[in-house]
Amino acid sequence: MTRFTAPIGICLLFSASALAQEEQIGEDSVSAASAVPAVTTSEAIVQYRRSFFDQFTPVTAADMVTRLPGFSLSGGDTDRRGLADAFGNLLINGRRPSDKSQELHDILDRIPAGDVERIELVREAVAEFDMRGHGQLANVILRAGAGRSINWSARALYQTRSHRVVPHGEIFLTDRFGEVEVTVGLEGYWNGPEFRQDKTVFNGQGERLRFEDGIDQRRYYEYTPTASIATPVGADGRVRLDLRGEFSNWRRNFTTRVRSGLNPEEVIGLELFTTKELEREGSATLAYSHRLSDAVELQSTAFVRESAWDVGPERYEIYDAGGLKGADLLLLDGASGERALRQQISWTANANHSFDAALEGAFNFRETALDLFFDDGMSVSPVELPVSDTRVEEVRGEASLNHVWSMGTAYSLESGLRYEVSEISQSGDAVQERQFRFLKPSMAFIWTPDGVTRWRLAGLRDVDQLEFSKFASSVNLTDDVAVLGNPDYRPENTWTLEAEWERRFGDDATVSVVVGRDWVQDLDDYIPVVTPRGVFDAPGNIGDGIRNRVTLDWSSNLALFGMSNAVLDGFVEWYDTHVDDPLTGEDRPFSDTAEWELSFDFRQTFPEAQWAWGWDYYWLSDRSIYRARELREEVFTKGDLDVYVETSRFRGLTARLGADFIIEDPSQRERIIYARSRSAGPVALIERRDFTEGARVYIQLRGTL
Repeated sequence: MTRFTAPIGICLLFSASALAQEEQIGEDSVSAASAVPAVTTSEAIVQYRRSFFDQFTPVTAADMVTRLPGFSLSGGDTDRRGLADAFGNLLINGRRPSDKSQELHDILDRIPAGDVERIELVREAVAEFDMRGHGQLANVILRAGAGRSINWSARALYQTRSHRVVPHGEIFLTDRFGEVEVTVGLEGYWNGPEFRQDKTVFNGQGERLRFEDGIDQRRYYEYTPTASIATPVGADGRVRLDLRGEFSNWRRNFTTRVRSGLNPEEVIGLELFTTKELEREGSATLAYSHRLSDAVELQSTAFVRESAWDVGPERYEIYDAGGLKGADLLLLDGASGERALRQQISWTANANHSFDAALEGAFNFRETALDLFFDDGMSVSPVELPVSDTRVEEVRGEASLNHVWSMGTAYSLESGLRYEVSEISQSGDAVQERQFRFLKPSMAFIWTPDGVTRWRLAGLRDVDQLEFSKFASSVNLTDDVAVLGNPDYRPENTWTLEAEWERRFGDDATVSVVVGRDWVQDLDDYIPVVTPRGVFDAPGNIGDGIRNRVTLDWSSNLALFGMSNAVLDGFVEWYDTHVDDPLTGEDRPFSDTAEWELSFDFRQTFPEAQWAWGWDYYWLSDRSIYRARELREEVFTKGDLDVYVETSRFRGLTARLGADFIIEDPSQRERIIYARSRSAGPVALIERRDFTEGARVYIQLRGTL
């Protein structure tokens, strides 16, 4: 525990500074000569006007939302199929952006900061807003008459290890034609990082067998065109169409020299790995809203997505002094699709009560074909792998009802009930059909005793969507690991109870603490599968588990420390997880779950000189991954520190010079590989690996026309 006292101490220190700020409200955020305060507060809503954000020299609305004290943007769970869980915690002019086709941060990046009149931070459930389970909402209010704009960004990034300069650029054009608003955009991203890998391999008795040093060179580029059009329909309707495409090309060349464990200077072998992947994806969302009266509104949303990918030929070759010892060859192609239709009706009965009822239907599919071969230098022979060619389909329906009750000025209650029915069928190498039904209640009670303190108690049942990729087998050639597809895989579901306390100190400081407990049923992990060729892993459900968590989040002005226009945001989270291991029967943590996670974000601006500087730091504690024949430990030793300096001296242009990953620190991994299984032993091999990318230096220009 002692290694964590420093970050917690820092957190408490700045929380204490926030407490002291309560006596010094206003000097930095409200101009004495201004007739309209930069920040106004009520029990439910805090309004931040454009002048509050001037100290941060924002270019777009995304820069402004990032600096909302005590708020973190969430795009919803867009990885889930359907639309019910894809609604984030952002509103624009009181309406949610419609879809899964556009990321919320991208939508905000297209709005010039000058077009924002104010941002409302909704802190509790009120009748006019549907919280959708989020603790807070950000409502971006645009100024009247906002019209044509061009937002652009260009960045050149120098990778210190590969000595390459790679570009990244984006441009968004928004224009109005009467009441019709059109936005088109294009983003291009290129990357070519080089990683260094150093590995030492031991036998089960701890004797060093060999050293490995490798250069992992990757090439990647991606193009993402987007388009949106929104227009009124009649006097009380509005329709919006969002389109998004994505085209990517990924290549990798990994060369490893194998050295003797007794003499590191002696090269005894060579390993070569090459692969490429092409992927295409397109999605569209059509949303229509119609206000039947001042109290009733209909909302219809249709979503469609198609994607396809081709991997390979992927080849892993092993050479020794006699030449080619053997090679694995993999070919994989696949496609997936999603269609969803949602109909919702919202009724604001009065100032204290509002209701939402919705019906949603969805169809989803994923199909993959994997071919694996072995080349012994003389001939190429196929390797049989179960569930390598398969198609999975899901038909799903859901009905939901949500109620918001504002109980006076201090209390509010949001309650909901969702009922889901789904049928999943699998064909190809595995044939099976199953049905699932889940009842999902939710509740969030909020007490705001005054304008600065908020208490929230929430409970819900959440059901994960099944990952279709886990129904099919997969192979990792570099780690020599095969994972079998599991047709019996079930969705993990969780009952959650959490409590939150939040306190605001002045206009620009907040502290919040969330304590939660999750009762997880059918925990999603890996299960052992015994075959004639040995023991393999398969995705599956290993039983029930418990997850306890505490989250501390804060934003604090550092004026009391003699740093004007300086803000430090912080986040510390602790997890305590328990589940019975399916192999050993012993209590252990959840697989791939860190006990500690923390981040800090500092920024200081000098308005008169028109420049700013800042840094951010992220760290994650060790994580263990439990497999049938392997125990893996992932270590992120010193964390990630990024720094930057920027200027806005040129009208409409912000220039930033920054460096990422400036701590030259490898990501470490240890694999303990067992001859039979983790429960039966014995230890066959131990691999210890350091994986380093190196620092990245960049210059970025952003502007609005």
